[in-house]
Amino acid sequence: MFLKRLSGLMIITSLSFSGMAIAQTKKNSFYLPVGADSHGFPISLDLSSIEGTNYTIVQKQGDGIVTRRFYAACNEGRLFSKKLSIYAPNGKLINEDKTEQELFPKPKTADAAAMEIICRVETNRNNN
Repeated sequence: MFLKRLSGLMIITSLSFSGMAIAQTKKNSFYLPVGADSHGFPISLDLSSIEGTNYTIVQKQGDGIVTRRFYAACNEGRLFSKKLSIYAPNGKLINEDKTEQELFPKPKTADAAAMEIICRVETNRNNN
């Protein structure tokens, strides 16, 4: 099981959109940058959150953190937002929205990049 999970991580870290992939770690979580917001702050895929094609993206908002939970229907090329959570600088949950909706990510955005990574890993997992 560990080796299977490790091979998935190696596949993810070997994918690159700018010629270099860097995974960062913090408290047993791995974060892979997939883009930046309009202020230049990184938007990262939380690799420890991946469960099949469900995953979380993390980004800074003001002094706090925003997490967005997604589901990718890879075979259909569709992406769904499942949950949005906003946390204060002290880690306290401020707001949570569990409205599920379909998203239409534009190419070369963080949402599209994360979905591409998830779907490539899922395709590889299904082919092995």
